[in-house]
Amino acid sequence: MTQLKPQDSQFLYMETANNLSNATMICVYSPPADAEDFDCFQSIKEHIQSRLHVSPIFTRKLKRLPMNLDYPYWIDDRFFNIDSHLFNASLPNPGNWRQLCDLAASIHSRPMDMNRPLWEIHIVNKLNNIDETECANVPPGSFALITKIHHVAIDGTSAMRFFQALSDIDPNGTPAADINNIQGIHDNEPTVGKMLYNAIHNHIRSPMQFMNTAARSIPSIAPGVIKSLISHDKSERNTVVHSRFNEAVAPQKSFSACSFPLSDLKSLQALAPESKLNDVVLAICSGALHHYLLAHQDLPATPLIAWVPINARAPKSDSSKTDGNEITAMSANLYTHIADPVARFKAITAATRLSKEAKSGVSARLMTDLSKHMPGATMALASKLILASNVTAKLCNLAVSNVPGPQIPLYIKGAQCVHQYGMVPLADAMGLFLVTLSYNGKMSFSITSSDNIIPDLAFFTECLTLAFNELKDLTNTLSANADRSK
Repeated sequence: MTQLKPQDSQFLYMETANNLSNATMICVYSPPADAEDFDCFQSIKEHIQSRLHVSPIFTRKLKRLPMNLDYPYWIDDRFFNIDSHLFNASLPNPGNWRQLCDLAASIHSRPMDMNRPLWEIHIVNKLNNIDETECANVPPGSFALITKIHHVAIDGTSAMRFFQALSDIDPNGTPAADINNIQGIHDNEPTVGKMLYNAIHNHIRSPMQFMNTAARSIPSIAPGVIKSLISHDKSERNTVVHSRFNEAVAPQKSFSACSFPLSDLKSLQALAPESKLNDVVLAICSGALHHYLLAHQDLPATPLIAWVPINARAPKSDSSKTDGNEITAMSANLYTHIADPVARFKAITAATRLSKEAKSGVSARLMTDLSKHMPGATMALASKLILASNVTAKLCNLAVSNVPGPQIPLYIKGAQCVHQYGMVPLADAMGLFLVTLSYNGKMSFSITSSDNIIPDLAFFTECLTLAFNELKDLTNTLSANADRSK
């Protein structure tokens, strides 16, 4: 019997008809060596059937309490049927990249059946006309897996582990994870009496734990609070300007993506010597926003602020116990108003370092810790109040998440995965989420938005490429100058 953690439950309580809490992965595979005899749907179905034991996500569903009296439970689905979760799909002619993006967005935008395990996989056959300039290395006969999982069950890090457990490390079918020693997790349905007892116990215990957490945090947050109270320097405060991304979001989401060599991204760190790879990601996103908004004559004079999720797991945490969400966050000033790309990059690097060390990181971690001790009914009510208050627009303009992945090729039934992309939930007043996934020497930049927020998503994707190329050109110039000076 496993009860949901408060952070997982937030993705239930904050879900609306317009903004679902779905997380979607788009994996593109080149055809296997035996492509002529390859029955794509049946082969993938057999493979997934053989890996159902690698994660409880596959076969357990939610048990919710009336009026959200307490957090829900995971229970085994006694009537689990894999055919209810696998779907055969194909693109209409000509079967190109834009159509694949539209299909992924359509799947992402549909609600899940909350009476079943919260996942589904769409197997998209015969990708025969993918333009090399839009998505490289997709030969005719390739296929895609569009996997949708409710965010209540998974975050970025656990999602990568989930997909790795489904994958092989060679065309011969050698599992990427040790699937033979995985112990199955069974969640029996709790009795009504047990759920009521736990609800009463949690409501009594939660206020005490809440106060204990707050008391432990005072020494770390007090200096920052005092400084902010006495400071008159407005430049130290991240004031969120209203932008076109802070509007109501349409229920039908949109998706696009592009990819860059990971080695090139790492080389860009030479432009800001103290930068991390995450700073490079933010710099490219900021550059894209600068170019996009400038082209639309809509660039604010003050910078946009990004909400940046951070993996909160211990480095050596047991992967068998880390499904669900373990994240904190920080806010990041993107300095989108700065025209010079290097100055913008250096400003982002300095700001993120301070955020991690000081008040932004501490306050985000504190809110995460405190939310762990809210009773279920309180969390449900608080989530609704947050949605009604439009607080998202007061905290950030958009979100940017960088999720590291495996740097070796992964396979499924002999077919090599050549691209990985992701879509994530949006919220009203936060209509843009940029997700980067690193895999096998590349990093993809995935865009989740809606047409009323970004009506020209292809142009925004071009702006990402433009931002990358201008930093790459400056890096090459810096390297050439260094060579001449030797």
